[in-house]
Amino acid sequence: MSSRARRRVLFLDTAPTVGGSVISLYELIRGLDRRDYDPLVVTYAPHAYAERFRAVGAKVISWQFCGAPDHRPGWVHRTRSATPARRLQQNAAGSALYHGLGFGLFFMRRVWPRARALQRVIEEQHIDLVHTNIRVGHDREGILAARMARVPCVCHVRDFERLNWFDRRLANTAARFIYISQVVQRSHIAAGVPCTKGRVVYNGLDLEAFDAGMDAQAGRQSFALAPDELAVGIVGRLESWKGHDVYLRAMALVKDVVPRVRGIIVGGPVPHEPDYRASLVALQKDLRLTERVTFFDHRADVPAMMSALDVLVLASTSPEPFGRVLIEAMAASKPVVATDAGAGPEIIEEGEQGLLVAPGDPRALADAVIRILADRSLASTMGQKGRFRVQERFHVQQYVDGVQAVYRELLP
Repeated sequence: MSSRARRRVLFLDTAPTVGGSVISLYELIRGLDRRDYDPLVVTYAPHAYAERFRAVGAKVISWQFCGAPDHRPGWVHRTRSATPARRLQQNAAGSALYHGLGFGLFFMRRVWPRARALQRVIEEQHIDLVHTNIRVGHDREGILAARMARVPCVCHVRDFERLNWFDRRLANTAARFIYISQVVQRSHIAAGVPCTKGRVVYNGLDLEAFDAGMDAQAGRQSFALAPDELAVGIVGRLESWKGHDVYLRAMALVKDVVPRVRGIIVGGPVPHEPDYRASLVALQKDLRLTERVTFFDHRADVPAMMSALDVLVLASTSPEPFGRVLIEAMAASKPVVATDAGAGPEIIEEGEQGLLVAPGDPRALADAVIRILADRSLASTMGQKGRFRVQERFHVQQYVDGVQAVYRELLP
């Protein structure tokens, strides 16, 4: 009988909707060495991946009350709009006091109760390590709960953030940081986090599992694509910084050069921008793209979807912390066009797996798409190089091994 003792790891999933953080967490849990680690997931929102976590052997605790769209008590909203609050913000000292009091109220009404609840879970479930999954400011209660329960905390940082005085002090209590890209690591160090505590572990993708779901014919049929149409897709949740408007303006230029082009927008809405999709539909009509661009809700059949596209576009107007859709398209041997900001240059070598363009520039985006669509040999070569780069640098095993190496440092 083996003498190895399994350590219990609590994963804190605070994401309000399914996105890259949730999918990457699933890949991590699925790949964990179960001889060493026993996963428990605390998830705030009742999304579909809770069942997927269970399906790969993780225990799941769902706290639906923690996933309420309005994280601030109603009386706080009323207080913010009251006359005394507005007067307080008219000078620098008053504004500092206002924000300090606001954070204090927010901490006492939301962060502290959740931290105590998580502490009870840690103690009752005999947790050895806590792994938070978005960033410090989003996962305060998890880091705080680990400290109160006297267990190490690994903070997986998947986004850029500005740390206030409290978050900087809280960050110092975390045992380790895992960054999804070099650009995210640099921003965190600039925000005041010690550089010795963190390492970059790129998100990964299981190529074998991905290949099993690839079905270009079914994917194209699901998009109602004609045999001679060239599909240019943008995939991701509908948030304004993702640049869907730039994509639409670029597609209006592409269609004038490539008559059989078809635009595909795949993604669901987010709670904080409920009207964004309607604004995109209005822009689609203004640009006379109603027959050329089609909207689809969030889809889970990523391999089939990617295999149906001819080009994948990432048009984000703000720097991307990583951009998981890029490696998904590259795994399907598809060329990509992405904005030259954030982690894009870490994933794509310009001119090799795809093309990089300036953020917010529809003309540059259109020219890049046209160049790839017009040269099928170039498109094929880029797709092959993209597939090789995923195998070499973004395979799920390097991702899981990198995270488990951090665990071993803390749980020898």
